[in-house]
Amino acid sequence: MRLRQICLVAHELEPTLAQLCGLLQTDIIYRDPGVAHFGLANGLLQSGGDFIEVVSPLPDRQDTAGGRHLARRGDSFYMVIFQCANAAPIAAHIGEQGIRKVWSHAGADLSATHFHPADFGGAIVSVDSMGREDWQSPNAYWEWTKWPPATPPDYAAAATGAIAGLTMRAAEPQKLAQHWGSLLERPVQGNQVIFDSAVMDFVEADTPAPFIDHVQLRCAAATPRDILARGAAMGLPVEADRLHLCGVNWSFIEG
Repeated sequence: MRLRQICLVAHELEPTLAQLCGLLQTDIIYRDPGVAHFGLANGLLQSGGDFIEVVSPLPDRQDTAGGRHLARRGDSFYMVIFQCANAAPIAAHIGEQGIRKVWSHAGADLSATHFHPADFGGAIVSVDSMGREDWQSPNAYWEWTKWPPATPPDYAAAATGAIAGLTMRAAEPQKLAQHWGSLLERPVQGNQVIFDSAVMDFVEADTPAPFIDHVQLRCAAATPRDILARGAAMGLPVEADRLHLCGVNWSFIEG
């Protein structure tokens, strides 16, 4: 199972996208008209074959899940999407554990199911498959961005690469890690859930509800120091080995 896409929610869509593009030296590759169904507008960026999405409520659709999340937490992490060879049996397993579905699609090839963040804990979670054998490739087909383009980008020229990890803050991190691992049928080592080429860390925090506050990306052409210096030059808060953008801490590792 691969951590393929993350989603942030922001009050101001375009300025947030511009900051991310400048920081990561990448471009907006797709805007999905389908998210209007959820009362949202969006933009998606490519990072080493994985994707970073930012959503914001449409001006006339503030009473949406995204709008309510913003009212509770402000700009913040919103959703994580996993890709696997066949999502249908995993989604069925999750549903059998009493986790509520908030949206699903099943077609000849595409299978995608969004699960309720209150049941999963910390974020909306989607488990998706595209009916293709190449799902582990950097250029694997991804419906939500109409990926890959006719001419795939040169990943080596970008500042950042694939998603390396996420950090969840929770009052009972070990319990929540076991919960996620059991639902997604992934191994758990201590307070970490292990995915293909990425990990989720669960750490203790005095919080009434769990939340993801840290994204780690691999570097491509730039070094971690380069990216942090670029963030500082943009006026983003930088502290030690990370910077802060859209309510989330970002750090970067070699390779």
